[in-house]
Amino acid sequence: MKYIDDINLFKSNKDFVAEIDMTGSLGRIYHYPQRMEGCLFLLCLRGECDITIHLSEHKIQKNDIVTILPETFVHVHRQSPDCRLYLIGFNKELLNGINLFNSTMNYLSALIDTPIIPLRPEITELFQDYFRLLIKMKRMGAKPNKELISTMLLTILHGVGSIHQNTNVTTRTFNRGEEIVKRLVQYIIKHYTKERSVAFYADLLHISPQHLSTTVNKITGKTVTDIIAKLVITDAEAKLKSTDLTIQEIAYSLNFPDISFFGKYFKRYTGMSPKQYRENG
Repeated sequence: MKYIDDINLFKSNKDFVAEIDMTGSLGRIYHYPQRMEGCLFLLCLRGECDITIHLSEHKIQKNDIVTILPETFVHVHRQSPDCRLYLIGFNKELLNGINLFNSTMNYLSALIDTPIIPLRPEITELFQDYFRLLIKMKRMGAKPNKELISTMLLTILHGVGSIHQNTNVTTRTFNRGEEIVKRLVQYIIKHYTKERSVAFYADLLHISPQHLSTTVNKITGKTVTDIIAKLVITDAEAKLKSTDLTIQEIAYSLNFPDISFFGKYFKRYTGMSPKQYRENG
């Protein structure tokens, strides 16, 4: 059985990747957090996969379709032995060419909030037929022009988007506390590399730090600092494992004043130093 050695080929000169994972490749590639460099679609035919997408843990099951957008952190915790997944990915350059925001503005927030949606079996078959076609094109070796590949990408995006718009996936209403947490996470994702102060995020939300802390703890059972740290540590882990940046460069990229402060912060949440994590984690 063919192994997918690296689906993080969005960094290379390939416009898209299309394969079926029958050997647990997704779990091997993303067994530590990594930042998604392109746009990845997964279609589960059977089995299960436990995955963290940004800060949220999910279980992928049969007939689920998954949309993982660029700059999203991905970490696969477990992939069952019988798991079968179609993997279709497009690189960031291609996404820039179609102007992702304008192309998906009607349902982009739904894709971010709900990256995994269950499909009816007959809809799964439609996506499966389309993904099979992409896999055949990829294996033929001929390189389609970018316009054709862009059309393929938009077809999948609009297909998933129409499911969001025509089902109750996007109709859930949030109470005030849940809305605060949702907006907090959005702000943290945007600012975590520069800001780790509870007061900063409370100010963005126009509420007091105490109100923010109490609300977050009530809704999530976590502190605001815990949520910020989760993303900071995830980013640090990804850079330690998947880049050649020095530990000092990683510390500065996350706005730590020096390598010592970064090391203490990292060890507090992981139990090991950045160097130990890079070598053995």
